[in-house]
Amino acid sequence: MSWQERISVNPAVRSGKTCIKGTRITVYDVLEYLAGGMSEDEILSDFPDLTREGIRACLAFAAARERRLSKLGSVKLLFDEDVSLMLHCASSLLQEDFR
Repeated sequence: MSWQERISVNPAVRSGKTCIKGTRITVYDVLEYLAGGMSEDEILSDFPDLTREGIRACLAFAAARERRLSKLGSVKLLFDEDVSLMLHCASSLLQEDFR
C-alpha cells in the first residue's frame, strides 16, 4: 500500500495538516517522535490507533516531499529567467506526486 492510501489532508482535522487516515495523528508528529529517538514499538504503544504501516507511510511521505522539493529547487535554477515555465514545471511535478 502506498503512502497516498494512508495519508490524508482534511481541513476539518488538525487544521488541514497531513494526518494518518482515520486518526488525528499528524505526519509531523510521527516524524518528530522518530527523530527524537522513539522506536516504532514505543510510538505504537503510545498510540494504539496507529499501525506500523502508518509510521512507514509517514516516512515515505517525507521522502516523497523531500524528492519533490529537490526537484522544484532544480527547476527554479534551470528556469529562473522564465517564471511562467518554472510555474508550469513545478505544477507538473506536484501533480505527479499526488496521482
